[in-house]
Amino acid sequence: MEFSAQSIQLVSSEDLATALGFASANDAFRGFCREKGITPVRRNPHYFDPKLVRVRLDQAQGLLALEPVSQTESLVGKRRARLARLPAS
Repeated sequence: MEFSAQSIQLVSSEDLATALGFASANDAFRGFCREKGITPVRRNPHYFDPKLVRVRLDQAQGLLALEPVSQTESLVGKRRARLARLPAS
């Protein structure tokens, strides 16, 4: 697998603010991001990771569980955890 810096795609704060309905990347936008847990890329406050933004927005809408699922957990482990959360019949 070849890694290329060109394959990394970030979204600028201005673009994200516009997409979320803000006039610009102002204090209201930054407060919204802080409230939702959307953080900029480390050491560069003007760019965001689109995957993190999507996850945080999904969590805010209740589309995802709030606890992160381990990337190394097997499919069987994920199924067992899901079944354990179901009510017993």
